[in-house]
Amino acid sequence: MPRASPLDLRYYTDPHNARLSKRIEEFHGLPGGTVLVTAGADEGLRLAMSLAAHAGAGKSLAVIEPTYAMASILARQLGLGVTVTTFREDLSLDVDEIVRLGAGAVYVCSPNNPTAHVVRELEDLAARLEGLLIYDAAYAEFAGYWVPKFYEYGNVVEVRTFSKAWGLAGLRVGYVVAPKHIIELMKSLSLPHPVSALSAKAVECALDAGRPYVERSIREAEAVREWAVRQIGADKYHGPVNFVTLKLPDARRVAAFLEGRGFVVRVIEGRPLCNSCLRFTLAPIPVMRKFVSALKIALGE
Repeated sequence: MPRASPLDLRYYTDPHNARLSKRIEEFHGLPGGTVLVTAGADEGLRLAMSLAAHAGAGKSLAVIEPTYAMASILARQLGLGVTVTTFREDLSLDVDEIVRLGAGAVYVCSPNNPTAHVVRELEDLAARLEGLLIYDAAYAEFAGYWVPKFYEYGNVVEVRTFSKAWGLAGLRVGYVVAPKHIIELMKSLSLPHPVSALSAKAVECALDAGRPYVERSIREAEAVREWAVRQIGADKYHGPVNFVTLKLPDARRVAAFLEGRGFVVRVIEGRPLCNSCLRFTLAPIPVMRKFVSALKIALGE
């Protein structure tokens, strides 16, 4: 089991946290040079978008809404124009439309936040897209997708994190998986020491412990999710993730009521397919029982 020593704290980490990158490659059975450690998944997204901006191909990012809001925020910070398209009502993806947009890069999250669905058309999009596909796989382990494979397409940057299924959000450790030539380009755009020695050691310990603990946590979250979905009568988005999104006519009022009871939730408004939604993260069943009771009062159930 790796342990941090005083020397680990006194000296800088190896450039680009190469040791941890190699450890992640070994864990997944990936070719050498296909992983780059980042300061959380958001930093991985930022690097991928920086690469798209430097490539200059279209100078735009296509974003399929509703999805993770930071994608558009990061793109605009980097000077990329944002072209918005939407999922269909059944949450399927119109690959033909996205290809016709001709954007230099496309952002897709799967399982998606906040709709919780798995994007089934992802491989078709990767195969047909001329630009860069930025695949946000933050929730992939919840869907049983453990081993990254989209790097094989040659135009995909797959962004992963230890914040979700692994339960290590406070460490701020993410990583990207991509073909070697893309990883080398991203290194030239990244900071040399993205992750602290303590965070790196903690992730190494988690990797040494392996998948059983994470898989058990995923199963427990799934059981809580199924229970919560049965209890709540409101229309909702739910799937292989650690949250549920409710479609409500008055999401802001319900959120204010819940926060008054000590529950912090997220309101999503004015977005395609999510004009007034409330998203909550799953918690252990004793907490969820209290939350659902408060939610039912707010909904008048």
